Amino acid sequence: MTLLQLKYFETLSRILHYTRAAQELNISQPSLSYAMNELELELGAKLFRRESRKVELTLYGERFLPYVRQALATIEEGTETVRRLNRVEPKTVRLGYVHSAASSLVPTIIKDLYEQSEDEHLAFSFTEARSQEILEQLKNGDIDLGICMLQEKWTESVPILYQRIYLAVAADHPLAGREAVSLEDFIHEPQIVLDRQSSLRMKLDEEFARREAVPRIAFEVRECNTALQYAALGLGVTVVPYVPALDDERLAAVPIFENGHELGRNVYLSRLRGKTLPLAAERVADFIETHYCLR
Repeated sequence: MTLLQLKYFETLSRILHYTRAAQELNISQPSLSYAMNELELELGAKLFRRESRKVELTLYGERFLPYVRQALATIEEGTETVRRLNRVEPKTVRLGYVHSAASSLVPTIIKDLYEQSEDEHLAFSFTEARSQEILEQLKNGDIDLGICMLQEKWTESVPILYQRIYLAVAADHPLAGREAVSLEDFIHEPQIVLDRQSSLRMKLDEEFARREAVPRIAFEVRECNTALQYAALGLGVTVVPYVPALDDERLAAVPIFENGHELGRNVYLSRLRGKTLPLAAERVADFIETHYCLR
């Protein structure tokens, strides 16, 4: 049973004339007759009876008609609801992300999305902040989606990127030529660290605390680019994920290994658990989860 068959049945039951009903439906009369025959075969009952040129509903057709009209009205109501939502729903997706995701991941996602999306009116409002700030904005409803390193019980989070963590040192630093280092190798070096609101700083503080070590903090800065500028001047070493500033020829990036495992972290796409997103944000979330989720 198809939607077209139901529409044909409702039209014919209203007009009770095959030729005129077919004209209203903009189909041929044989097509209408075939559709009604197929519907009757599926139901196992005759819906119409013909007497010469006259068409009448059978008892089965009369009983079936109210359900068909109700079904068609419900479908029309749903169709109009979707159309109305598409007209009034905001097309701007509020996306928050951490700085290190902005350099390559977010632009790549947006480029791929625009190339594959059929919605040419889709737009974004971007917010760049720390992971904890991203989660706070998500919880407060200030953003629809967040890309950050933290997840909570009240978020629905999927990993979309694995970030390697590097020790960045000046190009002439003794550790610059190493293929890899451990925390023990630079634990006594002057440290250029991110402030305590940084998720990476929290992770490093935990690692140092486990070793009962106190790092030598030379500078405390807000973001990775500043830390790398000081490191390039030979004023200390810093631990950062990959950002474009790490490609500076004055710097060397050395992978960090602990117990045979490379130091790194997941980047998550998060949304507020149980919250219904605007349709545009839902489409973006589905796209990112489908094309970027780490398997």
